Formats: sequence, structure tokens, C-alpha cells
Amino acid sequence: MTKRLFTVIIILLAAVLLTSCTSSFVVQVSAIADPAANTNNKRYVLVNGNTEGQEDDLFFREFSAYFIPILKEKGYQRVDSRKDADMEIFFRYAISEGRTGVNTFARPIYETIGGNTINITRTRTNEAGATTTTRSTVYVPLQTIYAGIILESRSYTVYTSSAALEAYKIKPAGKILWKTLMNITTDSNDLRTTIPIMAAAAAPYLAGNSGAAKKIRLTQDDPKISAIRKNAGQ
Repeated sequence: MTKRLFTVIIILLAAVLLTSCTSSFVVQVSAIADPAANTNNKRYVLVNGNTEGQEDDLFFREFSAYFIPILKEKGYQRVDSRKDADMEIFFRYAISEGRTGVNTFARPIYETIGGNTINITRTRTNEAGATTTTRSTVYVPLQTIYAGIILESRSYTVYTSSAALEAYKIKPAGKILWKTLMNITTDSNDLRTTIPIMAAAAAPYLAGNSGAAKKIRLTQDDPKISAIRKNAGQ
């Protein structure tokens, strides 16, 4: 193995280690709105869209708090009474059962050799029968060689979190104005972890039209997630 190739391997391994230190997420967001709908009047009541859900549910209050500031930035005003509202916004959320699988991957094996000193002694006898001894030292340089690969398997369990906001006009009743859907698959089965990530990814498209399903990649330390948590008071 050449010194150049060895250097490249070290750089690649370092890059992998650095990348693995920061988790990344991919959120799918799909938003659609009725282009003919009049949304100039944006007073709304927030409704728990989960089956038998209540607005005073603690999880509903925490999760919806991530989206209320986003709606406010888009000109929406939350009111307490349905009679004072122009629309109802239904907010629902869920998490799937865990899905388990096995990942198998090949890992290269490298061995380090050399880095030591070898003492060599030579003895010679001439024609007259006289014996001479010479001693020398040889340094074997340190080097890393490719020794093969090893197959490793790791089991995993992932969960899909989903959330949706749907706005319906109160008069006439039932006319849908817009809906925004989002989901994320991670190794976390805690919606308290995944909801703010989804909110950060969906923020630009909430109450609008994404044109198609978008895949938004965020890192765990993304400032947009921090801002969402801060605005929600978390």
C-alpha cells in the first residue's frame, strides 16, 4: 500500500466518524391548498383531530405549540371560540409500531506492520582461516496493509412519526382550505422528539402549496429546530 493511499483511507475514516457524530433526519412534507379559497380572514380555532382527542390534552397542547407561532407568522390569528373564527384547523399526530430489520455491511481490516529494528550479524572466514564478524542494524518502516474484509450485522428498529394540519372553512361548513402532511422515520418512538423536527421542516410550506412531496434534510443541531423549540417555549 502506498503512502498516498494510506493517507486517503485515514481521511475517509475520519470523515465517516465526524459524520456519525451528528444525526441527520429526512422529513417528507406535502402541502396543498385550494387556490380558489379566500383565506384573507385567518381567524381560527385549533381542534384536536385525533380520535376522541381533547384540546386540553397535555400532549396536544405541547405538540400544537410548535405550529402556532408558524401560523402566526403567516397571518393566522388563533381565537378561543368557534363563533369568532373563520376556520377550524384540525391537528392530528401519530406514531407507527416499530419496524425491525438487519443491516449487513462489509468492514475493511487493516494491519500495521514494521516500526521495529532488526540487528544483523554476519560472520566470514577467509582463506587463512581468520574469522571476522560484522554487525549492522536495519530499520523496518511502519506501514499499514490491507488484510481483507469482515462482514458485520446489526439489528435496528425504526418508527414513523406523522403529523397533519387541515383547515376547514366554518361557513360554508366543511369546505377544505388547505392541508399539510408530514412524516419522519427514525429510531425514536417519542413524538416529543420528532414533532419539533417535523415542524421545522414543514414551516416554509405550512398552509401553502408545496407543488409535490418534498424531502427536507435536517441535522440534529440545525438552528431551525432550535428556533422552533424556542418559539414554542420548550
